[in-house]
Amino acid sequence: MFGLTARLFCVKCMVLAGLVPLLGGCTDKMAAPGVNEAAKRTAVAVNGDVDLACSTFYFLWGRHAELLLRFEEALEFYQKALICDERADFISEKIPILLLRLERTSEAETWLADYLQSHPDKTGMRMLYAKVLLKQKKHSEAMREYQIISERHPDDVAILLLLAEMYITAGQPEQAEPLLDRILGKDPHSYLGHILMARLRQAQGNTDGAVDHYQKALKRNWSSDLEMELGELYIKAGRYNEAARLYRGLVDRDGQNEGARVALIHVYLLQKNDGQALAELNRLKTIAQQPQRVDLTIARLYAKQKQFDRAIAIVEKILVKEDLPEARYFLAVLQIQKGRLTKALKQVRLIGPSAPEYADAFFLQIRILREQDKLDEAMRLLQEQIDAGSLRTGELYIMLAALHQMEGRDDLSKSVLLKGIEAYPNDENLLYEYGLLLESDGDHEAALAVMQKIIEIKPDHAAALNFVGYSWADTKVNLDQALDYIQRAIELKPENGYIHDSLGWVYYRLGKLDQAVKALETAVKLSPDDAAILDHLGDVYLESGRIREALQAFRKALKLTRDNDKEKKRILEKIRILEKQEAR
Repeated sequence: MFGLTARLFCVKCMVLAGLVPLLGGCTDKMAAPGVNEAAKRTAVAVNGDVDLACSTFYFLWGRHAELLLRFEEALEFYQKALICDERADFISEKIPILLLRLERTSEAETWLADYLQSHPDKTGMRMLYAKVLLKQKKHSEAMREYQIISERHPDDVAILLLLAEMYITAGQPEQAEPLLDRILGKDPHSYLGHILMARLRQAQGNTDGAVDHYQKALKRNWSSDLEMELGELYIKAGRYNEAARLYRGLVDRDGQNEGARVALIHVYLLQKNDGQALAELNRLKTIAQQPQRVDLTIARLYAKQKQFDRAIAIVEKILVKEDLPEARYFLAVLQIQKGRLTKALKQVRLIGPSAPEYADAFFLQIRILREQDKLDEAMRLLQEQIDAGSLRTGELYIMLAALHQMEGRDDLSKSVLLKGIEAYPNDENLLYEYGLLLESDGDHEAALAVMQKIIEIKPDHAAALNFVGYSWADTKVNLDQALDYIQRAIELKPENGYIHDSLGWVYYRLGKLDQAVKALETAVKLSPDDAAILDHLGDVYLESGRIREALQAFRKALKLTRDNDKEKKRILEKIRILEKQEAR
């Protein structure tokens, strides 16, 4: 009986392994040491689709491969073991774990989804499935799985905490709050419960409630990390004195706590307490792993106070000890502040292409050359960089085109921008500069088409939205869409007077004079020295019957109109007509 069973076992194993079956029994070469004996002990007669001996054989092979970290091989053997016994759940649970170890996350997700269709009550596998979904950034799907687990295990605090944290992270505090209420109702001293409730209250804008729960959590289990989190809350809420006291306490408790000292310096800077910030920076330098970085921060603080010579002296000492590109770039900026362009140029030229600051240093070099009226050299460097292709950015073309414009070579400027657009067809900055050049050349329709393309590429490009919206308002077309565009632009740039001017003009075209006046008055406050805005305000005042205010606006516009005889003449004519009306 045993011989027949062993033969059936070995034949099925070899068929699964892709081997030619032998008429004799299994050979020792087929198994790892000790596997045959284990298989023989568990061998039973084949019963339907289940062959426990075959399943055990492959399981042991798989386990042996897994222990040797041969995961591909282990996966293959476990899958064959399941063919012998598809009901072996302990083997099934190995498959997705191996897939994850092999970074085959999508396959693990699919496998788990299929498995849970036939095994819906397997909580452990559902937990793993939810984690895989999170890894795939499928947060809503993962949340659904945790909800299912929570419904089946309503009193499992660990699951409730996990689900509440997911709701908070997903920006759904209203879903998290009842779960945390249940947790704290069961255990009023729950450490994690109070931390999550603190974060929930913070998300709701309830700073006092958040502080209360942080303090309860700290009372239960103090940690410097949690106090640092509370300190961040104080800073966000503008409660700088409380933040300073908290960080001061952390520093007094542990003088080596570099993070707390940095945070304390940050608070002092927010309080504009530069003296105490500087004192703490000097203390930090004695414990910091990278004291040169602290020196660089001290130099920045002196620069903020406009003590440029002191800042330069510190940075030069840093560079004697270590060639830090960041410090070299900052030294160049400081030298520019002192008007020492040649020294600044020397520093930026010492920053190599491998440094993160290289791009900024190169563009600063071009700006210095422009200040020195060395346009030919600047243009040569830009063209060389474009040809080399090592610094891949559309800004190279923009700067080169601007230099050509400075020399009055609009034809070359346009050519450069077109080459840039050919290299970077979706670069909105390149397209915008090209659109402005077309507008200055008088080709308004072509400029408008370019601006509309920018909006297609980047719907939140405020300048393009304003350009198109104002153009439509000026020509009295698409006024409703023009209003939508300009309102979107204002949301993006609320302090821009020119966009408020466009808003006033579109209201004017829509016949909404009160709203037009309000928008244009706001525009004048934001950009008081712009003649065009004052001219628009005068037109709207005039349309509203406010002749005296219109006359004042036109007179101010006239004073600000320079080097444009045509505009001066046009505004003077308006003033002349209104003054005649006033005289009557």
